[in-house]
Amino acid sequence: MQHLANVWYVAALAGELKPGQILHRRIVDEPVVMFRKPSGESVALYDRCPHRFAPLHLGKLKGEHIECGYHGLRFDCAGVCVHNPHGDGRIPRTAAVRSFPLIEKHGLLWIWMGSADRADPSLIPDYSFVGHGHPNALSSGYLMTASNYQLVTDNIMDLSHADYLHSSILNSLGAITHLIPTVTDDGHSVTIGWDYSVKRAQGLFDSFLPVPGEPAHQTLDVTWRAPALMHLIARAWQGSDRSSALEFDTLHLMTPETDTTTHYFFVGRRNFREESSELQQAITEGVMKAFSNEDKPMLNSVQASMGTTDLLALKPVFLSCDSGALRSRRLLQNLLAAEQEAAGAVAVA
Repeated sequence: MQHLANVWYVAALAGELKPGQILHRRIVDEPVVMFRKPSGESVALYDRCPHRFAPLHLGKLKGEHIECGYHGLRFDCAGVCVHNPHGDGRIPRTAAVRSFPLIEKHGLLWIWMGSADRADPSLIPDYSFVGHGHPNALSSGYLMTASNYQLVTDNIMDLSHADYLHSSILNSLGAITHLIPTVTDDGHSVTIGWDYSVKRAQGLFDSFLPVPGEPAHQTLDVTWRAPALMHLIARAWQGSDRSSALEFDTLHLMTPETDTTTHYFFVGRRNFREESSELQQAITEGVMKAFSNEDKPMLNSVQASMGTTDLLALKPVFLSCDSGALRSRRLLQNLLAAEQEAAGAVAVA
């Protein structure tokens, strides 16, 4: 599959990896098993025993080791076999599995699927905002889609779809469709933004503004970083004081499972009614429901209809709303080409 190797991908929400439990996922078409040491430190290994190729996630945790459920070989956190219960107990030299760098940061588990010696933690984007404020102001969730990760990226980079796909939820009434978004590209990230006035604020904002049901000003800004990491900031305010804006900061983070399936992680923080656990639950359920019932079926259908993962090869019609998605696709293609060129140069040398 076409993907960047030497980047950080999100493997899981930190809370998904429970002490004493095993979590497994396919990431960029590679099977990965994750668990925590007794100390709480997270570990990621290739999810296949080198003996009879049984998935290690079907085994058991033994302290800091994972035991294959088929023949009892045990592997340490570096993937080295440390116990063979058979015969004289001699451990074959090749009895090892690959380990992957796995870092917990910003409430997420980040995995490096490329060359381990290039896994630089400083390359993880600064999403520290998720750790600020009251814990009840934070919402998060995980979903799977049967579509290529770039299609799911396009869905966030082109928010005009909300006027149609989410019109009943957002009361959008075409507010975004008629706008020409602004797009900036610094060679490392792409940001697309919409700035507009509405007769009534959209979505969850209206009821929390000073005068619900009255005109408001709103902005939407999405910043994309490779491979498929998006930070969306939605704001709404009334009057001329923008500093009083209600704000909902959200991360939409895509990790390819296969060419046509994608892990989708959502993390959001609001700056209003921060202590309300009821609002936290309502927002989490609302976001997950909207994606599950509206975005996901459409994206899955688009993928099935395309019959390929190469959108541009189908020569699609382009609209003004596509500018951000196209810019991020081109930047990703440049990064893929540069990585492949560098790999080829190393192979020749």
